[in-house]
Amino acid sequence: TMESAKGMFPTERLYGRASESKRLLTVCLRTRTARKPELVLVTGRSGSGKSSLVDTIIIESDFLREKGFYCIAAKFDPLRHTEPLAAIIAAFNEYFDLVARGSDEYIDLVRTNILDET
Repeated sequence: TMESAKGMFPTERLYGRASESKRLLTVCLRTRTARKPELVLVTGRSGSGKSSLVDTIIIESDFLREKGFYCIAAKFDPLRHTEPLAAIIAAFNEYFDLVARGSDEYIDLVRTNILDET
């Protein structure tokens, strides 16, 4: 719940981002309850703190990791990526690398979940 998540994130890195932090965490917790994945796109001007928001709430969150969340993130930079889907491909590569480092049981669970959803 949101109440149990209070104080779990180093929000001093996220000055002025309380509402965005709450929305991002709400999406994560909702996916856990609904057991349905969601895609979140974080947009904004260069230097506005998008990466810090995602890193703090999603990537570096022990709170979410302890609840069994695996979140992937990627950054689209039109100057570095000429392929439109390069960021999405990078995010899924990160996820599958994470899965590959898991136990055989975990790999089988992920495989079964993917096959059940396709």
